Amino acid sequence: MNSSHLYNRISGVAGAVLLPVLAVLICLIICSGCSGDPGLSSGQETQVPDTGYVLYGTYDYDSVDTAVLVDKNTEEMTLTFLNTRIGRRYTLGYDGTTGFYDRYGQLISIGQISEGDILDLKFVKAKRHLTSMSLSASAWIKTSTDQYLFDSVKQEVTIGSDVYKLADPLFCYSGSEELFYQELNSVDILTFHGIDTTVLSVNVDKGHGYLRLSGQEYFVGGWIEIGTKYIRKITDDMLLTVPEGTYNIAVSGSGMTVDRVVEIKRGLETVLDLSDVVPEAPKEGLVLFSLTPSDATLFIDGEKVDTSSGISLTYGLHQLMVECEGYRTLTRYLSVGEENAGISITMEKEDRTVSGNDTPAASEEPPVTIPAPDDITTSSFYKVYINAPAGAECYIDGYYTGVVPCWFKRTTGSHVVTLSLAGYNTRSYTVTVEEGTGDLSFSFTDLEPQIP
Repeated sequence: MNSSHLYNRISGVAGAVLLPVLAVLICLIICSGCSGDPGLSSGQETQVPDTGYVLYGTYDYDSVDTAVLVDKNTEEMTLTFLNTRIGRRYTLGYDGTTGFYDRYGQLISIGQISEGDILDLKFVKAKRHLTSMSLSASAWIKTSTDQYLFDSVKQEVTIGSDVYKLADPLFCYSGSEELFYQELNSVDILTFHGIDTTVLSVNVDKGHGYLRLSGQEYFVGGWIEIGTKYIRKITDDMLLTVPEGTYNIAVSGSGMTVDRVVEIKRGLETVLDLSDVVPEAPKEGLVLFSLTPSDATLFIDGEKVDTSSGISLTYGLHQLMVECEGYRTLTRYLSVGEENAGISITMEKEDRTVSGNDTPAASEEPPVTIPAPDDITTSSFYKVYINAPAGAECYIDGYYTGVVPCWFKRTTGSHVVTLSLAGYNTRSYTVTVEEGTGDLSFSFTDLEPQIP
């Protein structure tokens, strides 16, 4: 074999080995260029098509806010917030990259965050994408509260002994329904959320419904007891606001007492029908009263009585009020159900506050039942007008006043205005009437039709 033939064989073997290797190297170089930064691979910027989807990390954001969660839509994966400082609502989307945290920075699930919560937000404004959300460390919460008083004139609420401003707008909700805060009632149990001295949101933990009496003719002038806490005088037409729940109810009058069990549902009207009650001959019991001090004056159902001998009272509930100079006025209720009974009442001396006028200290007695409108005898007084919704029946503190537009006597304090119309949902509003002169006017939104 000559040298030329040997060279050719070596060259052929080398080519067979080197050509595949060279091909692999070329592919690696091409792939490396594709995976690198398109702006650096060739000295010219390479355009990458926009897919419309950006994967955000928990540290990617350009906006922050502290706001109230007002709607949570887990199907569409959106959250709606209210910034109470500027009164604006906005909606952000979330996904698997969004972080949810408690006030201490610990991870939680979206299910542990509810409407009404005050939250610190981080988000990408242009994409409306929520990066992270945490329960605000600067917020406070007062749960299951029943000791409060709203003042719609001053836009304040007193919780216990503390006074807070109400945010404008204030987010209020009951279940899945958003409310005006005037629709809250003093019998509701509420949860308050706020920052510093301002309440930002209110949730109804336990709401109220309405109780209407039907066929109560034999009981007019008597009393209705709802559970152990609520007692009202019965009139021809009344619509009472009652906390939701199941109650033992006693209706008494004309010497009769009827016991019923009634369930009150939130936002709904319940009718207690008494038309099946057969009137009986009134039963009476003889009650002997012993008063301390002995010169105290006793009123029974608003009438002054002589306690020097026994007093005949029909079976059922009666209101007692005892007065005496230098003592705290005492108000209580007496249930008569026996032929003979003895009642001993001892009054407490009234504490006096030393001042220029030597003014007596305020009494801590239970509130006296509000009289029905028919009991108002004053001929000259200022009025509170209810102008809308026209045609609705209007009840003030449970007692029928008239068909809107109507009015009631201006008396200082909080009053519950209940509006009812056949085929529509009953609504009630709490209004505050300040001490002063002149007439006042209120108008409320139209009632919503009932859904079958």
